[in-house]
Amino acid sequence: MVELLGYISVQPDWTVDVKNALDSVEGKHRFWVSAYKQGSDSIHDKIEASKTMAPDRSTALVELNTVESQDISAEYIDAHRLRLSSNKLGIAPAIHTAAQKTATCSQVVRKTGVRSFDVSPYGGLLVAGGDDGVMDVYEINSAVHRVKLEGHFGDITSCQFFPSGQVIISGGTDMRLKIWSASDGTNPATLVGHTAAITDTAIVGKGKNVLSCSKDGTVRMWHCGTASVVYKFMLSQMSVNQIDLVSVNDSTESAEDKSDLGNNQFETQGKVLAAACEDGRAVLIDLDTKETIAEFTTDDNRPVRAVAYDAVNGRVYSGLSDGTVLVWSCNSPDDPLLHSFKRNDSPVSAIRLVKYKAYDTPCVCVGTEDGQLFVVSLSRSFKKNVDKVEVIEELVGFDVDPVSQVRVALSSTAGTSRQSIWAAGRSNTVLGF
Repeated sequence: MVELLGYISVQPDWTVDVKNALDSVEGKHRFWVSAYKQGSDSIHDKIEASKTMAPDRSTALVELNTVESQDISAEYIDAHRLRLSSNKLGIAPAIHTAAQKTATCSQVVRKTGVRSFDVSPYGGLLVAGGDDGVMDVYEINSAVHRVKLEGHFGDITSCQFFPSGQVIISGGTDMRLKIWSASDGTNPATLVGHTAAITDTAIVGKGKNVLSCSKDGTVRMWHCGTASVVYKFMLSQMSVNQIDLVSVNDSTESAEDKSDLGNNQFETQGKVLAAACEDGRAVLIDLDTKETIAEFTTDDNRPVRAVAYDAVNGRVYSGLSDGTVLVWSCNSPDDPLLHSFKRNDSPVSAIRLVKYKAYDTPCVCVGTEDGQLFVVSLSRSFKKNVDKVEVIEELVGFDVDPVSQVRVALSSTAGTSRQSIWAAGRSNTVLGF
């Protein structure tokens, strides 16, 4: 049984009205809010923000009141966060967070916006590409455009920093992978071999090897130094839409040396590859032995568009074309499906695991093609022996535009409660939460 989750959408620039209220700007400061749950009538209202003072008169606060009904409750937390809920639709209170950082990719002015992007491991640089074969590297804090990366013939479908933060790999609809310098834009290597568009990439360890998946149904492992394929996984007759490479144990220098198999393969020990397939399967593969660890198939072969692997808890999260998220257990081969949930029928476009200080296990960030970006936690109810889904945060910034990609990075903000989450859509901006 799929658990149907209600949700509340709020005007993406609600922070403007809140700020105007705090600044005592004349006029009414209102923003729209809507609540949805499949099978129920939706609720549409406006919230009016007005300035008030704390009881001790020391701090200015914001009072939030719905204009037309009492079916949605709103609470001001701070300049970037609200808490919204709806008793009528059974939507529990959840924090709605506005973006704290906005990186404008001024060179990306094309109709599809940012197709792919990445943030460097230490958060200083951003690379972003669109639908004309060009990428640009920016310094996030200063918004300085550092260098243009030009050479693909088609859409940029994937771009990613190496662990050094100074090298980038990209893939496109031209079936090619390219390796770039983030400093001067040179392209020392081009990897050719796929017979259809590249859909995603992953970097093995320090980056002597990289992985790519494609609409040709394969995942290929490449040796960057020789620009050659060292292994090809034939996974499907249809597209492999996304991959997730996870380390299941800590790597050491000696382990790296032992993992050189004499065929230009490095740091493959202790690595598990998760693949999302258009034919309805989520597949786990031991990157060292090349053996399939587990394979999970959806009902009616519904396409799997996104995947994330939680190695600590032995769970695979797969996002489907009909908006469903399936939670599979690697520890229960006879009955692997732990739980499933959805909000509506909009396809899932991205799934990432996010670490929160308040939760022992990784939380799950889900992006959809209708602009939803939210984080859930799954907790086990021992009485009922089922997982309960709790929406712990809604990330606000997309107004029904598709979320094209989500990245998770170390937070540069002191005292933060979780890792940073970055996301992009149809505009030329990348939002940091």
